[in-house]
Amino acid sequence: MLHLCGKASAGLATSGASGFRQAKGRSMGARRERFIALRVSAGHTQESLATTMGVDRTTVGRWDRGQAAPRPWQMPKLADLLRVGHQELSEALLDAPERIGPNDNVAPVQSTSLLEGAGRKGATPDWEAAGAEEITAGVAPMALMDGGFRVGCRTADGRIVFVSLPRRPLLRGGTAVLGVTPSAGSAVSGVRAVPPVFSTEIHPVENMRLLRRSLVECDNVLGPRGVVATAQEHVRLIQHLRREAAGRDRHDLLQVQAEYAEFCSWLYQDSGDHRAAQYWADRAVDWASASGEQDLTAYIMARKAQLAGDMQDSVEAIDLAAAAQRLAGAGTRLTAMGAVYAAHGHALLGDERTAQNAFDQALTLLAKPPEAPFGRGRWLNEAYVEAQRARALSSLGRHREAAAGFEKAIRSLPSSYQRDRGVYLARSAITQFHTDGPEHAATTATSALSVATTTGSARILIELAHLDTLLQGCRGVPEVAHFRQALDSVLLHEV
Repeated sequence: MLHLCGKASAGLATSGASGFRQAKGRSMGARRERFIALRVSAGHTQESLATTMGVDRTTVGRWDRGQAAPRPWQMPKLADLLRVGHQELSEALLDAPERIGPNDNVAPVQSTSLLEGAGRKGATPDWEAAGAEEITAGVAPMALMDGGFRVGCRTADGRIVFVSLPRRPLLRGGTAVLGVTPSAGSAVSGVRAVPPVFSTEIHPVENMRLLRRSLVECDNVLGPRGVVATAQEHVRLIQHLRREAAGRDRHDLLQVQAEYAEFCSWLYQDSGDHRAAQYWADRAVDWASASGEQDLTAYIMARKAQLAGDMQDSVEAIDLAAAAQRLAGAGTRLTAMGAVYAAHGHALLGDERTAQNAFDQALTLLAKPPEAPFGRGRWLNEAYVEAQRARALSSLGRHREAAAGFEKAIRSLPSSYQRDRGVYLARSAITQFHTDGPEHAATTATSALSVATTTGSARILIELAHLDTLLQGCRGVPEVAHFRQALDSVLLHEV
């Protein structure tokens, strides 16, 4: 049995050692066995099915174990290969969908269990089905779409991996420590979905837009953990309002619903729940296309390219960015946005020249007067582009230029953009390790960790996990020891 316990740094109160235990529900076991039976009956080994599906063998292994599910576009081909209907295959693979509201067609997908790319690459423990009996002081959870959490865990060999935990055990052991207030139906434990407060003097469509802007501002300060439940509750409300509306009101509500869905996608992207982020981005594209708002569709396609880049899918990032640019038309701010995320994709491929050209294209477009004072992507500015360029340069090994870019970006951020500051600090710390040494990097990383703990931003913790790997050989440096002690206080530990 795998056991993990929370471990706080010196000076922090800790509760007694407690562990995870493997959660092996009967329904999951039955589904797992059913899928394996279908595969074997169709004459496929894991290797042969993986080859035919165009995926890695380990992916089929995760399907066998019930740890992951095929993507929606993979289901028809997989059903044909296993000689079953789509419904039978779904029942063999997935939990029954959890509806967003009565009679609604907004169904969340299960989240993936591990964030790829954090810490040293290699085999990871089979923790996807683990459930926490107790989480002790200091642990920083990140929100998942299914109501659970993702937490960072240090393995016995010193690596950091990210484990998905169900909501119920987390509440049982960590409510008092984490300040959690259980809320029925809440997407995130500890965060109550705030019912919208309408003004009788403002049209409901404008009310919903104003409320969304308020949530965006909250996200800048609090991160996704404090916002996502309310954002999803507003999607439910808009769905209800659309049933009662007609004509222009109904069209406008559909557009606002697409805007909210894109925002939900962003919140889950920052939480590290990439499958949930993809789900909401796909819904956003559907609703934006149905509303006929081409600029909104282009904006969401660019955001999908950004998400693909975060998932290290370079080709997807480039192609989605190109689609966004085609929809946006030449010379627009949205074209610049697409160029930025295409540049990241090219950097992931190691193509520095094309990446640099794309960043330069974005800056040239931004130098022109905006098409409209309140157009899509108006937050895009030179400082943001240079911050993304710094990220690309870091991935290309150009750390000194990257460090200068991050320093400039951090100085230009508004004080309210706490979470973004944490992301830039974490990325900057990695470049500083290569340019200024472990002392400077660890000091910067400690500041980033404070933001990660407050906001629950997985993007920050992923970067810090990578830095932690780089610092393995510098444990005797006082600044490094302080950072790793602070990091350990918000991680679970394998025992």
